[in-house]
Amino acid sequence: MLREADVVVVPVTESSDGTTKSRATDIIGEWCSTEKIQRYVLPMQRNREAVMQVYDRICHEVAEWYHAGQRVVVAVEGDVSIYASIHYVLDQLLQKNIPVVQSPGIPSFIAAAASAGLSLISQRQRMIVLPGDTDIDGLRQLLTSGHVVVVMKLSQCQQVLKDYLRQYPDTMCHYFENVGTAEAFHTTAHDMILSRQIPYFSLCVLYPL
Repeated sequence: MLREADVVVVPVTESSDGTTKSRATDIIGEWCSTEKIQRYVLPMQRNREAVMQVYDRICHEVAEWYHAGQRVVVAVEGDVSIYASIHYVLDQLLQKNIPVVQSPGIPSFIAAAASAGLSLISQRQRMIVLPGDTDIDGLRQLLTSGHVVVVMKLSQCQQVLKDYLRQYPDTMCHYFENVGTAEAFHTTAHDMILSRQIPYFSLCVLYPL
């Protein structure tokens, strides 16, 4: 799809210090020439109004390219069905009667488990994925009731994780940063987790007690 596309739309994230990064651009470089790529900066804000304005602009321009007979791909990291707000664009395109094909990707927690040789869940275990919005009591309830807990967007609740590990030092926690890149990092050592400033591209897998 990337090779055949005329235009490849790539969202670029902007951090609070004004720097920008596009992991998606790095990933697709092997299959997509830079001349095709259209980048859109997405501000990393809890207030979604500014982000939605960018998505509206992407939707408008994708529709124009489509009606001009061009093939358009929107490239995101991981899988577009898991915590990918770019789905707003796909839904808007469908409302405009523009056909959309959703190609499956590899979610970061699946890639993380593979890189560490983990079995995420087995037999009658259950797994829950949290979007960086939890507390100590919530984690404790899930882990003591047999759930494997994946916490994505971990930087948003890093203090909760660190406090939990201090309070419950027997917890098995697999911590990951920058999965799938040259800067990938994985550890189960609590002292290393507690001492780190947890970045945006991070997650952890907590196993039931």
